[in-house]
Amino acid sequence: MAIGQEISSVKRGLPPAHYTLEIKKYSQLSKAVADRYESAIFKTKNESQDWQGTGHISLYLALDESTYFPNNSWEVYVNFTFFVQDRIKNEYLAIRYDDGAVIRLHSMKRECGIDKLIPLQAFKEPSNGYLVDDSCVFGAEIFVIKPTGKGEAVSIVKVPAQAGNILRWKIANFSNLRDPEYCSSEFNAGGREWRIVICPMGDDKDDKAKGNYLSFYIRLQGSDDIFQSKRKLFAEYKMRVLDHPRIRIDEQRSGCWFSSEIRESGYPCFMSLDDLHKGGYLYGDTLIVEVEFLIVSVVKDQK
Repeated sequence: MAIGQEISSVKRGLPPAHYTLEIKKYSQLSKAVADRYESAIFKTKNESQDWQGTGHISLYLALDESTYFPNNSWEVYVNFTFFVQDRIKNEYLAIRYDDGAVIRLHSMKRECGIDKLIPLQAFKEPSNGYLVDDSCVFGAEIFVIKPTGKGEAVSIVKVPAQAGNILRWKIANFSNLRDPEYCSSEFNAGGREWRIVICPMGDDKDDKAKGNYLSFYIRLQGSDDIFQSKRKLFAEYKMRVLDHPRIRIDEQRSGCWFSSEIRESGYPCFMSLDDLHKGGYLYGDTLIVEVEFLIVSVVKDQK
């Protein structure tokens, strides 16, 4: 019934989550049943416990015989922890396999456990508190591992350097813009919809940027499959302000994991308004900005 792994133990104050077995008059029980006692059935997929005395206390889990499976090819995978209560300190000695072993139960093997849970000498030692007034308490936590088959696959896709993945936005009458922010029309890159967002007089939410800088962002639109499932989407991109002769380009390269909490990324202090007005970036009071996507992640369900 035992597996050849080492076991480890640690004390904790929290009692077992799934079941406890209190044995009163331990000495009488050990004489009466000789080697084994079975608890009642308890609901963690119908496992039970037993006890035997061979120099050690031994505990096992057993699938109840009444548990129904449609055929003999069934399998149940479990991970478990056993407990012995220290009744003096009101703590529990938690014992499990060192490597957190997952045990496979099937029609030919309905039981698993630990033969040498705790030496009888240590169990009966009064200072340990395990056997007090000839009574003791054992417990178990059992986690049934049932793969759901759900998952996802994420891949990083390099976006081709072509016109469709670069949005150039010409903003006329820049000096007359008075609203806190302006948004471009939606455009598609990497299979997602995006907008460019600018704050002509700096982002109101940033004390440094406000009144001093051009704020420049990209915003992910829609993408309910990302936001509703709490997934994230990675994008890497270049953000540019172009001068009209195309001699000078002020460019920043960045990346961001977009999510339901982070739908916008960019720079509150992309360029100072002094540089913008004096550096040849406005011609005929028109500002030209660009965003070029380099990488966008793709997430697909796995079933």
